[in-house]
Amino acid sequence: VMKVKLRTTWGRLVNYLGTMVLSGIMGLIVWLIAIDQVNPLVTREYPDALPIEVRGLDAALMPVQDISKESVTLSLRAPQQTWDSIDPQTLVVYVDLTDYAKGPHEVPINVDTANSDIAVTAMDRRFLRIQLDDVMTKTVPVRVAVMDSAEYGYAWDTPTVSPSTLTVVGPAQQVNQVVSAEAPVYLRGATAQVERLQTVSLLNRSNQTVANVRAEPAAVDISIPVERWPGRRSVAVRVKLTGQPAFGYRLVRVTPDPSTVVLYGDAAALDQVPGSVETESLSLEGATGNVQARLQLLLPEGVNASEGNSVAVNAEIVPIEDSRTVTLRPIVRGLGENLKADFSPETVDVIMSGPLTLMNSLGPDDIYASLDINGLQAGNYVIEPNVIGPENIRAEGILPETVEVVITSLVTPTLSTPGGGTIPPPSTVTPDTVPTASSGPTPTATSAVASPAETEVPPLSTPRRTATASATSEATATPTP
Repeated sequence: VMKVKLRTTWGRLVNYLGTMVLSGIMGLIVWLIAIDQVNPLVTREYPDALPIEVRGLDAALMPVQDISKESVTLSLRAPQQTWDSIDPQTLVVYVDLTDYAKGPHEVPINVDTANSDIAVTAMDRRFLRIQLDDVMTKTVPVRVAVMDSAEYGYAWDTPTVSPSTLTVVGPAQQVNQVVSAEAPVYLRGATAQVERLQTVSLLNRSNQTVANVRAEPAAVDISIPVERWPGRRSVAVRVKLTGQPAFGYRLVRVTPDPSTVVLYGDAAALDQVPGSVETESLSLEGATGNVQARLQLLLPEGVNASEGNSVAVNAEIVPIEDSRTVTLRPIVRGLGENLKADFSPETVDVIMSGPLTLMNSLGPDDIYASLDINGLQAGNYVIEPNVIGPENIRAEGILPETVEVVITSLVTPTLSTPGGGTIPPPSTVTPDTVPTASSGPTPTATSAVASPAETEVPPLSTPRRTATASATSEATATPTP
């Protein structure tokens, strides 16, 4: 009996535990489904290529290629809400070069994620081909390359550079290719000593830049003396002007070509020349346009200009501008037949501008404003006026910018009655006599006869127009017998 009871109790306990486990599994499944609905897992490619870091590299070795140019594209799986917080700091791509020796290698690429919810599902490549070489240093001379020239009449002398040599650091096979460090300098027409702090380029025997090596220091100080040629002097050209442009015109600028000249000759005479040299006179008297001429330079005896003793001169002359306000009554254009146009306001103010001489010669009929209503039917419209005037005269503004135009029909509508007749336009009917009550017995109203105007009339086809008809009725008082 005891064995039967124990067996029964144990069976019940097993059934109970099985039910509990099954309930827990079902609850977990329901919870996972709910989580997936609220924050589902999303798999897609990360939009940015990620750079590859180098870890564990022996200090005596360097990669031959530039690892900074290497990158990897990843596909990730993460909850939707986690995707919004993923950035390049969350993902670290690297290769571990610990225990790797000199020579070529194929190294696996690793990815670290700062969030455990992020999983890497795919990579565009799993390995990085890399070649390691011994770190080497080498001392090379620095040479200065002057890329252009000083101002005409000036010459540059031998540059000085500090330091005159520098150290090249990098993989042995690249460092062995470097033969010099070059510092390019542009003088840009300098007339005095040039000072530069210039970055250097490391070159091979073919004057080509060697990659993946660095210079220590990366920049050098350069000084280039610039001096004037003996018996030479650079001065500005000053144009001498006479006369005035015509009325209504003004001088904008005067341009000599060249604007500076290099003088040479007797040293004593050059010392007497001021900072500029004049030309012969250029007359602007009565000019209404640009004045161009080739003028001689007024040079002291024994002094000449290196590019010739004359310069081309252009004096730019333009009309003087004027502006004024003109009040115009717009002209209606394109009005259809049997239509009438009224507009408000009846005048507009137009701000006109142009050359002073043209503005002074304007007549009352030279400028007009128009309202183009071509093709418009009866109704209300807002139209921008169009201003037309002489050539070179501009309309800078119109006040007001728009005009309200009301177009109405000149045709008077008529109304027809059901019997085929017509009803004239509304009029006021005054009865000839006014009925009065008699002194006899109390009158009784017998009838009211409707006039033809009281007959029901269909509505007009034009909603803007309405027609009304008046009706009169007559009442007769009949004494009661």
